[in-house]
Amino acid sequence: MRPLPFCLALLALGCSHAAGPAPTARPREAEELRTLLSELVAVDTSNPPGNETAAAQVAARWLREAGIEVEILEPAPGRGNLLARLKGTGGGRPILVLAHLDTVPAKREEWATDPWTLTERDGFLYGRGVQDNKGMAAASVLALRRLKREGVKLSRDVVLYLGADEEVGSGHGLDWMLEHRPELREAEFALNEGGLTELSADRREVRFVALQAAERVSRNVKLKATGPGGHSSAPPADPNPLVRVSAAVARIGALSFPARLTPAARLHIQGRAPRTPGELGEALKRIAAAPDAPPQEAVDTVVRLDPALAAVMRTTCVPTVFQAGTRSNVIPATAEATINCRLLPDEDAPALHARLVAAVADPSIQVEMDTRPPNSPMSPVGDNLMFRAAKSAAARVWPGVPVIPRQSTGTTESAELRRAGIHAYGIDLFALTPEDARTAHAPNERVPSASLQPGGQFVYLLLRELTR
Repeated sequence: MRPLPFCLALLALGCSHAAGPAPTARPREAEELRTLLSELVAVDTSNPPGNETAAAQVAARWLREAGIEVEILEPAPGRGNLLARLKGTGGGRPILVLAHLDTVPAKREEWATDPWTLTERDGFLYGRGVQDNKGMAAASVLALRRLKREGVKLSRDVVLYLGADEEVGSGHGLDWMLEHRPELREAEFALNEGGLTELSADRREVRFVALQAAERVSRNVKLKATGPGGHSSAPPADPNPLVRVSAAVARIGALSFPARLTPAARLHIQGRAPRTPGELGEALKRIAAAPDAPPQEAVDTVVRLDPALAAVMRTTCVPTVFQAGTRSNVIPATAEATINCRLLPDEDAPALHARLVAAVADPSIQVEMDTRPPNSPMSPVGDNLMFRAAKSAAARVWPGVPVIPRQSTGTTESAELRRAGIHAYGIDLFALTPEDARTAHAPNERVPSASLQPGGQFVYLLLRELTR
């Protein structure tokens, strides 16, 4: 990569006045992103069953129109994965850009608009997948088209992967692709979802751009109880399985795990604190000043004001599913509950299991958990190619906004890429308020209309910087 211009070097050191104005996109480019996103949203790829091939064909048409060769690979009928490549000079290992085409389901009656029609309303674009993750897919397709159209000389290949099955487990998506297309493992860097570009609540400023470099690990815990069952008119003296598991779920639901800052979370809090106003900002400053022993009252403030941010700092366990009973007049013979735990990357899984068993406090209840180490590596952070590129791109799109690392609360496919030796990073191309961000996976998923074009520009500029 060539040296940063002096003004961008100043920005990388924290000078907010070094950046010039954001580039003005041509009307054609602004219209293209919205049009392609509309076409992708219109394909219902709720998983299950997926139907990603139909969406992959939409993206393939846009790429082929630009003269880019495309493959669609189906591990099962309808479960298509798209692969495209722009060739570079071979000066570096490839950049892998990925987004997933499947979405979580949507119920029309829970939405104010049709989930599968991109709809603008009161300054927002609504539709299932606009955040997670068809916006990233659309912007990535258009970034490749633009690189191709402008004849940019690339120092390395850019590989675009639009995948299936991310929401359910990657069996028809990335897992299958890494096995059947092992050349994907040649990538040095990957650009994925999982970052955070935070917009202030009044929507007047972007506060920071956070690149995801680490993530928590999802582990389901099963609580199981059995008993003789029987007729509800003659309850036994001992509590039935439903009662026992219910009591255990309540005890686990009341658990609170201590705050502990991993390296990525520490850097995130320290970078975010100066940009966060009010009571939350003051709490973050106190935590940033004592990262080895975060003050409990400051942690409690973050839990109250920003639960998602608080989750970055600790392991959490949340009851999510309960199964028991068949009829109102039958005492169930079995009861089972699922607790979804999100482990910090360095969590001691056997110790966590032991704490859950102690909280259940009932030897008749089985507490089943995978106690293998989380095995969730962290991508390098600091003065490396990805962060330099992100700072340069962000400086042009959102002048003066810092770029900081992030550990995400949820799980992405980047963890698997990191285990394969690829330095994977997550972005959020759209500037969102915390309220906006909470609509992913929820009814009325949305992005601000004004965030659309800057997000597309950010993806393009980031790829330009990574391939210089």
